[in-house]
Amino acid sequence: MKPVISLDRVTKVYQNGKVITKVLKEISFSIFPGDFVSIMGPSGAGKSTLLYILGCLARPSSGWYKLDDVDVGTLPDEELSRLRNEKLGFVFQSFHLIPQYTALENVLLPTTYRRARKKNGRKQQNERARRMLDMVGLGERYHYLPGELSGGQRQRVAIARALMNNPEVILADEPTGNLDSKQSKEIVRLLKELNKTGRTIIVVTHDPDVGYQARRMITIHDGVIQSDKTCSLTS
Repeated sequence: MKPVISLDRVTKVYQNGKVITKVLKEISFSIFPGDFVSIMGPSGAGKSTLLYILGCLARPSSGWYKLDDVDVGTLPDEELSRLRNEKLGFVFQSFHLIPQYTALENVLLPTTYRRARKKNGRKQQNERARRMLDMVGLGERYHYLPGELSGGQRQRVAIARALMNNPEVILADEPTGNLDSKQSKEIVRLLKELNKTGRTIIVVTHDPDVGYQARRMITIHDGVIQSDKTCSLTS
């Protein structure tokens, strides 16, 4: 089986005037289709920078990153945006929902970056958005605004939005960071259910209760991989 993600000696350096900061230092690992991986580390460890590279939102300073066997470092910006939109779905700590849009309209947002090739494309997109909301348990809240939903429900809308373009990989950045313990468990359970359907899930978190729910946990510290191990708390 070919990996869906491969990193080989990825380094990321930021320069501010004469100050050079090496945030990632020769990171190498592969993730295979259907994996459920957590990336753990303290604040400042480099995990957010790593997520930006995995999400094609930043480019490595050196080394290479392949997504679905494509070397993303060689792609022009427009092609990189297309690959990101088709292959990846994003879930953020702060949800990033548009407050004046309904749940359904928020879930439809990723389709605005893709042209429907059929006359009835918009109808099909609406039907899919409803199915995605049904899947995350919000079938009765299509027309609710984010302010009318709980934190857990808003994160479910964000997950439905991430699934809208049927991506191969879901990248979740501290997806439970703004939720209470009950809502956190619900979101982790939902991510597990998605993983059981074959979706590749990558969760960046500082919370061990979340990190250990993955099947594999990569820990980074000071920009290097500290450990890469199999987890057992996956029931």
